[in-house]
Amino acid sequence: MSADGVRLKFKEAIAYFDQKLNLPSAVWADILHGAHTKAFTVAGAMKDDLLVDLRVAVRKAVADGMTLDQFRKDFDTIVAKHGWAYNGGRAWRTKVIYDTNTRVAWNAGRYAQMTDPGLVRRMPYWRYNHSPHSKVPRPQHLAWDGLVLRWDDPWWKTHYPPNGWGCNCWVDPLSPRDLAKLGKDGPDTAPPLDLRPCTVHTSGGPVVIDVPKGIDPGWGYNVGETAFGRPLAEDVMAAWKAEGARAWRPMDEGGGWQNAGRPERLPPAPAPAPPMARAHTPTEARAAIEALLGAEEKAFRGPDGTPVLVDASVLASRLAADQTPFLPLLPDLIEHPTEIWGNFEEHIGTGKVTLRRRFIKVIGLPEGSSRRFLVLMAQVRGGCLETWTVVPSRSPTAANAQRSGALIWPRSQSGDATPDQTPG
Repeated sequence: MSADGVRLKFKEAIAYFDQKLNLPSAVWADILHGAHTKAFTVAGAMKDDLLVDLRVAVRKAVADGMTLDQFRKDFDTIVAKHGWAYNGGRAWRTKVIYDTNTRVAWNAGRYAQMTDPGLVRRMPYWRYNHSPHSKVPRPQHLAWDGLVLRWDDPWWKTHYPPNGWGCNCWVDPLSPRDLAKLGKDGPDTAPPLDLRPCTVHTSGGPVVIDVPKGIDPGWGYNVGETAFGRPLAEDVMAAWKAEGARAWRPMDEGGGWQNAGRPERLPPAPAPAPPMARAHTPTEARAAIEALLGAEEKAFRGPDGTPVLVDASVLASRLAADQTPFLPLLPDLIEHPTEIWGNFEEHIGTGKVTLRRRFIKVIGLPEGSSRRFLVLMAQVRGGCLETWTVVPSRSPTAANAQRSGALIWPRSQSGDATPDQTPG
């Protein structure tokens, strides 16, 4: 609250929620761990328009402080509008959706505040707090109550709250003076990391994941770190930036969404118009790209409504000479792809998770061609085209190597999946 009684918005929590991508999922385990920081998902909500309406309602809870009772009224309206046969009772399901999204956004926002370099210098210690309002306390969470560690202790990577469904634990920062008031002359020793295998059931089949003791399956990650990244010293960050794409690694764990329900091969689109002349030099390639764009850069809009900015200099720096004849296919690939896949990747240095989108299309070539198909792929991150490739192939299944991650487009519009009984 401000001094005049006007409620101040939690801008970091809102920023966390707003950067998410809508992603349908059949069951809660289809999206695991840090991928949740980039995906807004409600188990069993498979229709785009249903997920959009649910997101609007949840955002009001995050941004405007809408109460659970108010959210339930919006939820009832959405269910009636879409005829959604959701799983579980109304009271239970609405509380899971409401609590999960608001608590995660709040804790992620707190992480962004507490890792501000100025605050870290003044308050370099974090204290774990168990909620006194828990009706049935988790023994392990209760044991962690009052634990004080440095903000950069590796323990927070897996134990930063929330640490399970309905977990109301939180962290607050402490200064050296605060530590002295607690009778401590230094931080505590972090409890040992006790990982145990656990099987979760995704729409793609069972998946075994490692779960820290005392933490619910799927919650053993730091929501703030995966959303905003772990602060690094300037020289270390410069080294990671120099690594470029090599500083990112794919998140292969879990993934009921990985290839689940995808067709074996993409249907080829009709043969394109004759290709343009080949550009033999970087200068010719740059000129050909600018002619295609009509400027140094141009934004195209994908079928899901998201803009994709194509920068001539970036594309020219990563375009092989033998691919320039196919440049006229690029706008159509972005605006009318056959599929769009979201690939979750983690930054090795900061722990931040990002979502790279791959636009994929297969084009059939006229009879008599040495290769019968062209496989097209454009990779986009942060709304900007990163790279683009065209691969001649004898089979449309050559595109399968690019079809990994979460299938974002097209989506099943025939109805809602039936989720299991696990919260999500």
